[in-house]
Amino acid sequence: MYRVENCQSSLILKENRIYQGSMVLVNQKCPVRYQLSERELCPVFPNQPEIQMEEESAGMLRNLLQKIQGMESITGVSGYRKKEEQIRIFEDSLQENGRDFTEKYVAFPDCSEHQTGLAVDLAACSPQIDFICPEFPYEGICQTFREKAPDYGFVERYREEKQDITGIGGEPWHFRYVGVPHAKLMQRENMALEEYVVWLKQFDLESHPLEIEEKEWRYQIGYVRAQGKITKCSIPEFERIWESGNNEDGFVITLAVRAQGNFA
Repeated sequence: MYRVENCQSSLILKENRIYQGSMVLVNQKCPVRYQLSERELCPVFPNQPEIQMEEESAGMLRNLLQKIQGMESITGVSGYRKKEEQIRIFEDSLQENGRDFTEKYVAFPDCSEHQTGLAVDLAACSPQIDFICPEFPYEGICQTFREKAPDYGFVERYREEKQDITGIGGEPWHFRYVGVPHAKLMQRENMALEEYVVWLKQFDLESHPLEIEEKEWRYQIGYVRAQGKITKCSIPEFERIWESGNNEDGFVITLAVRAQGNFA
């Protein structure tokens, strides 16, 4: 989520915000700590009201699908899940597919990105779609989606070559919203989210932020370590700000001004 302002001030971050936002890392070491409310969710596909995501990510996914004219050929398989649903999916897969398959492709309850509302499983439209491993090939409209995804803040979260890092097998169908410009940076640096949140920690927001330019925006990105119940830091003048916890020990702050402007 971002705010639109024009100011130079101190940023005040509350401790519970560590577990919220588009940059939260969720895996077996970092379980979900924040439960979305119904008002934070909205459907993505007109004909699939059950496929819901967090509001900002849902809007960006719709924009992407409309841009590539993919609404008719790409379908949703799974979006936001409550913990109870993740438990059921995990236990059903254990019975049907065994432990090795399940632990490779199905996250443990409270360790699933689907519980954040920021992840979606997609499939090429077909009469038969596998819920656990849907077809989303590296060609045609699916590949067009994959190539355009970072422009809209999405990354292919679980790539085969990153399995040792993520702990999840290759899932060409699973996309995660991290926001712009983070998706483009993850693509440029060839990083899984586990690697990326660690890499960002070298860029202290106050003393050594990362500065990049993407299209009409200039960004400053920085890490802020949580200092207890309230964390304060100084920020320059900005037009947009994204605040997100990393679900571990601090916050990722993204400031933006239009490309012709300068951070004060």
